[in-house]
Amino acid sequence: MGLSKIRKSEPLAKTALKVLRRSILTNELKTDVVYNEKSLASDLGISRTPVREALLELSSKRLVKFLPQKGVVINTFSDKEIEDVFEIRTALEVFAIKKACLVCGPEDIACITRLMDEQKAAAKARDAVTFMEADRAFHIFFIQLTDNEYLTEMMQDIRDIMHLMGFKALSRENRLQEVIQEHEAVLTAVKNRNAAEAAARMETHLTYSRQAVKQSKQEETTHGETGN
Repeated sequence: MGLSKIRKSEPLAKTALKVLRRSILTNELKTDVVYNEKSLASDLGISRTPVREALLELSSKRLVKFLPQKGVVINTFSDKEIEDVFEIRTALEVFAIKKACLVCGPEDIACITRLMDEQKAAAKARDAVTFMEADRAFHIFFIQLTDNEYLTEMMQDIRDIMHLMGFKALSRENRLQEVIQEHEAVLTAVKNRNAAEAAARMETHLTYSRQAVKQSKQEETTHGETGN
């Protein structure tokens, strides 16, 4: 698999968690492969115990799933789970964007604009991993403007799940550019301090994102069934 060896300078379970989470979110670990603790530990150059601790933590965050007597797989999500995640994400992000409109200053706008530039560059390069990182930073920035630590922590975990759900959806034709256009509409409303418009634009963006995720999942299922 080519996972990086771990330097033993911090608790191994914590370091293993970081490395495995990163490997999941960059699609280095694949959703259609069954992994086992022994092989993962060998690749990381550590014992099985910290790897298992890390996998248990990832399982609690719904990034992986244990298969009895087999191993562990990267999680995939049902249509109901997709709907549930987007439902809670919409509620939280619409609240956050309204509050952000009240507190967002010139320096914040400049920072968000830079994030948008990074996302545009990633789209031009067809770099899905960097694009998703910039996408995450764009959304989390608005969450952080609420100055609500509980909300920020909740959204960090939800964003990991969204990353798994949305990574393949980005391969859909024109979706990268659509996301950028939707983000720009949100940012314009924030610049104008129009909370109602910003909330509407964010809700529209998340609706389109949910549709793209579900369509990508359906296409993948159909592709698997036909064997093409």
